[in-house]
Amino acid sequence: MTYDAFINAERTGWHERAEVYATHTARVTLQIVPALLDALGLRPGMRLLDVACGPGYVAGAAAALEAEVTGVDYAAGMIDAARRRFPGLNFDIADAQALPVADGTFDAVACNMGLFHMGDPAQAMREAARALRPGGRFCFSQWTAPSDSPLYAALFEVLKEHADMSRADPAPDAYALSEPQNVTRMMEDAGFAETRTRRLDTVLIATGPDFFDFFMQFGVRVPLIVAAQEPDVQQRLRDRINAAMTSFQTPTGFEVPMPSLIYTGTRQ
Repeated sequence: MTYDAFINAERTGWHERAEVYATHTARVTLQIVPALLDALGLRPGMRLLDVACGPGYVAGAAAALEAEVTGVDYAAGMIDAARRRFPGLNFDIADAQALPVADGTFDAVACNMGLFHMGDPAQAMREAARALRPGGRFCFSQWTAPSDSPLYAALFEVLKEHADMSRADPAPDAYALSEPQNVTRMMEDAGFAETRTRRLDTVLIATGPDFFDFFMQFGVRVPLIVAAQEPDVQQRLRDRINAAMTSFQTPTGFEVPMPSLIYTGTRQ
């Protein structure tokens, strides 16, 4: 299955969310960047490719550490946002599953919360390996599964109870990359060795009084499911999701545990 409709909807969704990424999604994904760059062993002068770069935060942080960086993303709005935020860096529209780079171009490849949005993460891993020199490192991040995530446990309990999941376009398993043993096999098949996993206690920091409204701008996959429902079901989802998040409320919004994983491998 190619998941074409889902991928097109994801690309459109991230294009449209480029302007709100900084105030929504970045409030948690930025927490991952220091550990990701540390796992890559980044040093001045290294050549780094930031895959699914979004507004360019990984590339920007790497450039501040004197790395030579390039960022790619399949959403044009994200590339526009990255160029505005980091005007001195190189960003291009490109598909992570078919990178427009020569073999062995980079010392490091990073992907912060991008692979599970792709139709074929294994192909993206193979492309990362191809882009790396032998001995170069690849590191990517992934949310933990609902069994380990208070945020996703609550969300998907509500969705399973109230939403008709068959209304949404077929999509790849969002948590296939949340299982370290599965990811280790995939990375080894792609040409990586010395695969390591690290769990991070990342937290979603949502602003404002309505968690549902915030989360509908946070990502794309869940909003696509919600948008496919009848209006009365959408209202029920809003009410139930907001109710599920009341225990995480703070004076300025919500702070919900949303753990993440980073995987690192060395190109053979």
